[in-house]
Amino acid sequence: MDIFLICFFVFITGACIGSFLNVVALRALTNESIIFPPSKCPKCSNPIKWYDNIPIFSYFFTFKGKCRNCKEKVSIQYPIVEFATAIIFLSMFILFGFTLKTLLLLILSSVSTVIFITDMKKEYVFEVHAWILIIISIISALYIDGLENYLKPAIGLIAAVITMEAIARLSYFLVRKKQSEKNDGEKTEDEEYNLDTDDENFDINEYIKKKKRAFGEGDTYLAAASGALLGWKYFIAALFISIVLQALFILPQFIKGLYNQKHYRLIFSLISFFVMAIIYWIISNIVELNLYITMIFVVLLIFFAIDTINRLKNVVNEQGFSAIPFGPTLLTSTFIIFFFGEKITKFLFNHIFTL
Repeated sequence: MDIFLICFFVFITGACIGSFLNVVALRALTNESIIFPPSKCPKCSNPIKWYDNIPIFSYFFTFKGKCRNCKEKVSIQYPIVEFATAIIFLSMFILFGFTLKTLLLLILSSVSTVIFITDMKKEYVFEVHAWILIIISIISALYIDGLENYLKPAIGLIAAVITMEAIARLSYFLVRKKQSEKNDGEKTEDEEYNLDTDDENFDINEYIKKKKRAFGEGDTYLAAASGALLGWKYFIAALFISIVLQALFILPQFIKGLYNQKHYRLIFSLISFFVMAIIYWIISNIVELNLYITMIFVVLLIFFAIDTINRLKNVVNEQGFSAIPFGPTLLTSTFIIFFFGEKITKFLFNHIFTL
């Protein structure tokens, strides 16, 4: 019976922490203190009563998802984050008990949750949050793997930073450069980019144009934390999984948008690339392909890849390019690899990366 009471206490504690994480993330975006003023409605700023501030419970049973004063709907984000944090806390306790490892992982997951929220809502990662994540990742890696393995987090961090910066710079010149130059030409010499991150109108697209990169530096910070925690080999697996998750999330909507804009050839090349890659992977794991058939697949994949990139560049040059937060999928894949890394990495290196 005692164990159930302890689990209940851990769950409630996690829900309360989740409520606090909501505050930390949302007030970081509005540049407000996390202490003062007390909890208030984001619409009318009316103070929230204590009985309307009970994690999870209040949202569904007291104020029922609406502010008592202005009747504005309150975002479902609040109970979702509270419940998810409670589940994470309970899961960590069940797996590792009351240990230092549990504490470190809870801090990592809590900071990651804050970053997840700010990146999803505003496509921005605050440096202070990122640096906390990096430092805790290094400490966790040294504690879990032992101080004698200090090279693992060091090499992982450096490899992750180099990889992400290379992708950011290369992708900019492959896809975004012409659009950036076009937009720059439309500005007068006296106009400057607004890079004030405290401004609620901060635009990540303006930032990356100014910095000449395909995505913001926040993703590099998150990659550094991931590499420090996982090591370089596991980071590669995490990066691959995050790209797959990102594609699964945005590809259907992206293709739908291209279809509505009648970019049929781009859709064909994009789908053909993925279909050919899947077919090749399936066949190569069933039978041994000879060199000629393999070369045919490689040539087709290269053709569709080049055609997709060229046509995507044209779309970007005509319509611009919307930034899509990559941090949430990278954070998610990092935790997936942390807990299931050995099996997943073995599968990837045996069946994917060796093709």
